Amino acid sequence: MARVGKEDAMDKFWDIEELLPSRPAKKPKKLTAFPDTDAVEVVFSEKPTAEEVRIPERKPQAPEKKTSAVLREYTLPSGFIRKVTVSPWPTVFNFYTKFRHDAIRYFDREHEPCEYVYFFSYMPQYDQMTLSQLSYYLYWRGEIRRGIYIKTDINYLFLYTYEIINLPDRIPPKKGAIELSRLWAAYREDFGYLDKYLGEWLCDYCLIHKVEPDWVTLDCFAGEVASKVSMPEFYLHGGDMTWALMQNISAYEYQKSKYYPDHAKEFDFHIPRAMEQVAKSHIMPRLADYGIEPMRVLRDSFSGAVACHDVKFKIAVMCTPLRRSLDLKQAVTGMVKLCENHLRMAFGIKSRFVPSGVSGELKTAISVYFDTVYPERNQRKKKTAQALEEERYMALYEPENKGPADISRALEIEAAAWETAELLDTGEDDNLEDTPILESVASEPIPEALTEERSESFSLPETSMPDGDFAFILEMDAFLREALSAAVDGTFDAFCRKHGKMAEMVRGAINEQATGAIGDIIIEEDFSLVSDYEEDIFHILGRE
Repeated sequence: MARVGKEDAMDKFWDIEELLPSRPAKKPKKLTAFPDTDAVEVVFSEKPTAEEVRIPERKPQAPEKKTSAVLREYTLPSGFIRKVTVSPWPTVFNFYTKFRHDAIRYFDREHEPCEYVYFFSYMPQYDQMTLSQLSYYLYWRGEIRRGIYIKTDINYLFLYTYEIINLPDRIPPKKGAIELSRLWAAYREDFGYLDKYLGEWLCDYCLIHKVEPDWVTLDCFAGEVASKVSMPEFYLHGGDMTWALMQNISAYEYQKSKYYPDHAKEFDFHIPRAMEQVAKSHIMPRLADYGIEPMRVLRDSFSGAVACHDVKFKIAVMCTPLRRSLDLKQAVTGMVKLCENHLRMAFGIKSRFVPSGVSGELKTAISVYFDTVYPERNQRKKKTAQALEEERYMALYEPENKGPADISRALEIEAAAWETAELLDTGEDDNLEDTPILESVASEPIPEALTEERSESFSLPETSMPDGDFAFILEMDAFLREALSAAVDGTFDAFCRKHGKMAEMVRGAINEQATGAIGDIIIEEDFSLVSDYEEDIFHILGRE
């Protein structure tokens, strides 16, 4: 046997080709002939042979009529919901069938008292719980069924809600609606987003089964919920607009007013009551005036909940949608501002809103409400605490009044003043002549009648010229001052037409100057004076 040298072995070690297996030799592919692609003429004989089979003619079929089964249809005697139609779910699904089977299996089970165990799941179901979690759930559910609401978390709440929804054969719907209402009321303070979910699911549950929730329990917060759900009309079962709904409709929040912090109690008490009272008496009977007409709304029941196919339905509701009207939105917004105007007037605040979209009838109705609670707010003499403080301060600098003026003493003072002026004279003005009038007046006795007449003329009126912010009226253009005088007479619109001017433009020009001087307008939208400033305007125009 020949020995292989060390160097030869090293070379063969690095020879990769020696290590690779040999590949089989490639065999050449046989060429196959292409099929004949020439056209072939096919001739059909008019008379069929024995081997031929004729295809039968297709008869036209009548189009299928789509029929939608209706499970339940009913009308309601009052409220914003008029008619409800419940139809089966159009497609079949089985992915929540197991939940219903588990719910039936655990329905009658209870557990002895045990400690709370936290449970979390995006879609809570029985097979997702541990043994300790299931034990606490059964214990908690038993207490809930007895009306005892102990500690829990949102997932136990949802699991019990799913039981009620999926087991109408075990839990009668009338009882289930009451259970959902009380469960919601008991825990909504701890879990704020229950309003979003139970607000929708309870509505669907009641519409499907034609049952009523526990209105006694819900009425304390139904108005608030109405602003959070997709169908607020269900929770406005009394047929009236609640303040919570109007607050949701309004584009203005009075809580953001700079005057709210100092008068929060009065704002929170009177504005909601005034709004509900006026809406009930003047808006609800005339919904058509705001473009609100009944319309059909479709709902998918129990959206976002674990609901098997047997309890899933399509709901068609004929209702009166309130939140979709822009005219109503404008009216409600203006009414809120108008209510705040009346409160500002009552508190002596001159700054005012100029609400738009509020009819004269609504303005009158709001005024009637505030006339009953603040009848003194229209008194022009009412002064704020700051004004009274300023008045007491200025009184310290007023001249002391000791009775009628002494004409002789006044003449003596005047004569002494002229003597002082002569002493101070530098002689630069040679045209000044000494007047003997003072000497004659001082030497001759003054008749008694003349003394009385001069005494009367010397008594000063309280205010000969108006002072303060309203002096800007005297600096107005003559035309604007005449227009303001026409507003006093109630002929503003006619005055502007007579001079070929647009009344709104003239009103805007006057209010612009007033805003710069006193921070507020003085002419309303109907071209009447703002009631707070009538006395000041009358006085400065000499119309008293």
